[in-house]
Amino acid sequence: MNTVIPMFQPDYDAGSILIVEDDQLMIDLLLLYLQEAGFSCEVVKNAEDAWGILNRQSVNSLNHSPQQSFDCVLLDRNLPGISGLELLQKIKSSPALMELPVIMETAEGSDDAILEGLNNGAYYYLTKPVDRDRLISTLNTCVSDFRRHQYLKKEVKSLGSIFKNCQEGRFQFQTLLECQRLAVALAHMFPEPERVIFGLSELMTNAVEHGNLEIGYNRKSQLLAEELLIDEIDERLEQQAFASRLGGIHLIKNADSIVVTISDEGQGFDWQPYLTLSIDRVFDQHGRGIAMARENSFDKLEYQGNGNTVVCTVYLS
Repeated sequence: MNTVIPMFQPDYDAGSILIVEDDQLMIDLLLLYLQEAGFSCEVVKNAEDAWGILNRQSVNSLNHSPQQSFDCVLLDRNLPGISGLELLQKIKSSPALMELPVIMETAEGSDDAILEGLNNGAYYYLTKPVDRDRLISTLNTCVSDFRRHQYLKKEVKSLGSIFKNCQEGRFQFQTLLECQRLAVALAHMFPEPERVIFGLSELMTNAVEHGNLEIGYNRKSQLLAEELLIDEIDERLEQQAFASRLGGIHLIKNADSIVVTISDEGQGFDWQPYLTLSIDRVFDQHGRGIAMARENSFDKLEYQGNGNTVVCTVYLS
C-alpha cells in the first residue's frame, strides 16, 4: 500500500509573533504593521517575561499540547535587564525552542554585533527604523519556512518508511512535491530522522530551484518579495529548456556513516560563500539553507566541482 504524503500548504493565518520590545513607540508601530498584515501578536517589554512565556510554550510542546504557540520571535537586541542576545542564547539552548526562528531587531549595525547574533542563532535581522515592506516580507518567509520544517518533522514522526532498513538507494526528483516526499521517506534511513529532514529538504529544493531551473539568487529575492516564487517554478518546469532535467539522490549506509549525494543537471554556482551565514546576506529573505543544513543536519557537507553535486555525511558513532 502506498502512503501519500500531502504537499505542505501554508496555513491561512499569517502567523503568531512574540514581540519583545521596550520602546512603546516601536511597539505601536510594529503592532500597526503586523496586525494590518494579519499577524497575531503578543508583546512583552523585557526578556524575563518573554522567557516565562516561551518556557510555557516549550512545556506545551513537550506535552504535545494543542495550545497556541508562536511561529517567530521579533526580538530587540537592547533590552533592560537580560539583553536580547542573552535571551536568544537561552532560546537556542532549549531543545524544545531551538528551532523557533528569532528575528533580531537592532539599531546596532556593526559587523561584530551582527556576527555575534548570527553565531548565536539569529538567522534573520532587521535594523531600526524598521521598513514596513521588509518587515512583512521577512516575517512571511520566516513563518513559512518554520511551518514547513515543523510539518516535515511531523510527517517523519507519523509515517513509517520502507527505507528504514535500506543500505543503499538511488532516486530521482523533479518537483518540490517530490523533494518533500523523498526527504520524509529517506530521513528514516538515519538514526535521527528529525535532525536530517531539514537538510535533505533544503538541499533537494536548492537542486530544483537554483540548479535545474536556474533561478539565480537575485531573481529569487525578487520573486519572494513579489510572492511569485511558486508560480515561477511551475512555469519553468513546463519550459522545454528545463522540463527534462532531474535531480538525483544517492544514499549509502556504511559501517560508521551514512553518506548522501544530491546532484542536479544545472550549470552549478559559486557555493563557497553559502557554507556559512554571511553578514552580507543577513538582511535577505533567503540564502541561509545551506549553512543551516551544514550546521544542524549533517556532520560534514561538501560541494564538488561546479556546485551541482553536494555530499553530506552523518557519522554513526
